Amino acid sequence: MATMALSSSASLVNAQSNLPDLDPNVSRSEPSTPSEVSPITLDGDTRFSCQYSQGQYTVMYQPQSRPEEAFPWAVPQNLGGGWDAERRCVEISRRLEEYRPDGLLELQNSTENGYNIVCATTQGHGSCRIVFTVPPGQDPLLTRDLVFENITLADGGTMTQGVNTFVGQSSSIRSGSLAEELVNIGMSIVGGQRASAPSMTPRSRSRALSLRPFLDPSDGGTGEGLTRGVRIRRGR
Repeated sequence: MATMALSSSASLVNAQSNLPDLDPNVSRSEPSTPSEVSPITLDGDTRFSCQYSQGQYTVMYQPQSRPEEAFPWAVPQNLGGGWDAERRCVEISRRLEEYRPDGLLELQNSTENGYNIVCATTQGHGSCRIVFTVPPGQDPLLTRDLVFENITLADGGTMTQGVNTFVGQSSSIRSGSLAEELVNIGMSIVGGQRASAPSMTPRSRSRALSLRPFLDPSDGGTGEGLTRGVRIRRGR
């Protein structure tokens, strides 16, 4: 069991793209900057939320059957102008929570209004609905796998906790693994100098990411991927 504080499996590469990340459906109000980790405060029906812990905004999932645990799905970082980590985290959480009652199935890539997007399919809705817009000039599949790196690595059989969107080299990442490939991909996107890595396997590059293993049975999932939760305390 992990402790309340989230830990990263690799060091953060402090970099930001200058490419715009546009989403006409979201307002651009100035984000706040919290000074400390706050207790998680949710109503009884909310499962996805953006929480701030150890300097990172994290998309968290809290299963109904395990109310004292939360599971980090993603730790979004700054991918482009106009969208900081907080805004992206809040919006991803809001949309996943909105789609959750319809039975989340997969994360896929698509296009909307001429932009590449990462979208979610559900049992109760025929289309793939937007989760976030991919910044222009970035590879849609790689961006999806990086933002949802926790699920990507777990789906590939690698043990993870909440990990950064862009990560640096870590001695704990085994050579030739999907984790190492994502490290190299993240470095290449933000301009880091790394030796070329082997291409991601067709399995990890071509297919959608199944969400059901990371969802509680009450949300239409199997719960098989809910193996390393973060102990939480709720705000009063």
